[in-house]
Amino acid sequence: MTGTGASRYTQETTIPSRPTGPRHICVAGASGLAGAHITRAALALGWRVTGTLRDATDSSKTIHLMALPGAKERLRLVSANTADPESFAPALDGADALVIACLPSIRKAPDGTAAGDLDRETGLEHCVIPAQSACHNLIEAAHLSGISDIVLLSSTASAEPENAPRIKNELRHHSDFELQIQQRKFIAAQKTAMEVAAARLAQDRALRLIILLSGMIVGPGVLPCHDQGHILGRLREMAVGAHPWHHQTPKGSMSLIHPSDLAALCLAALQKPGSEGRYFAVARSWQWTEIYSEIAKFVPVGALPTAVPKGTDPVPPTQFDFTRRDSLAVPRHGLAAMIASFFHWLDRHDHPDFGKVTAGAHPTGATNR
Repeated sequence: MTGTGASRYTQETTIPSRPTGPRHICVAGASGLAGAHITRAALALGWRVTGTLRDATDSSKTIHLMALPGAKERLRLVSANTADPESFAPALDGADALVIACLPSIRKAPDGTAAGDLDRETGLEHCVIPAQSACHNLIEAAHLSGISDIVLLSSTASAEPENAPRIKNELRHHSDFELQIQQRKFIAAQKTAMEVAAARLAQDRALRLIILLSGMIVGPGVLPCHDQGHILGRLREMAVGAHPWHHQTPKGSMSLIHPSDLAALCLAALQKPGSEGRYFAVARSWQWTEIYSEIAKFVPVGALPTAVPKGTDPVPPTQFDFTRRDSLAVPRHGLAAMIASFFHWLDRHDHPDFGKVTAGAHPTGATNR
């Protein structure tokens, strides 16, 4: 399995005209970091949103979503689980687009073994196949509900060919699934597998599929629980617990994007006639030395990794062809703004003003199933 199995999504195609006014979208995973930002941005545009959560009666999440501007009038929250595709039917009813933001990386087997330590069979069974199946089932459920516009949040991990090009292009460069499995890169293989499954199904069902290849998402949360996520949780532990993320500064680089910029790209893609296929959804790539120089402004010295040994040749940051991305929207936040906005939000979150979140924000009108 490789990205070449989805050739329709490696080139421009002609797309029928789509709604250009206010839309009604279903955000699968509305309580996640990306999903919540997309929900907020869509409401700000005057769109209707149906958001799914595993448990729409969980007030620790719903109260904050229903407190978003416009939520009382235009946000509906529904319980749904990717293990049960039929549970999405109520959420998809009436929507004209589906945004899949509910497939986070599966990083461990049920027994707690890290993905990188699993053998081939176990890694496929517990890490890759569940993500692939969930993606397929969600898109099939959308098709059965009459929805033909799909946005899938994926990762640049699916755009890492064996021989790295000087400049990456999302239409030409794909990861080799079998090589990822051989190298036990099961987390990355999840993204490749679900993209190929999504593209094949979209081609068979004549659906419009937009795939956003995101990097590390860094910025403020929308829900308090967002500081417990994989990336933001590590940053929080550095600031609050002085727990290092890395013991030594990595020699390589990392691609980042602010969550509101990711949301802007998602909604711009849905609004723009003709948009389809893969788009890089990163601001750019920075060396870890640059990233840590910004983090160092907000965390104790003891939480910082040791420096890269002197004489070590720096690995140049990944270069991207951003032509397609910029045809949708140009990210507004650079590295310093991303890092600062997270830590400023974390500071406010540690001393929250609950006066703005009242009992009236509870989703009494939401659909809880």
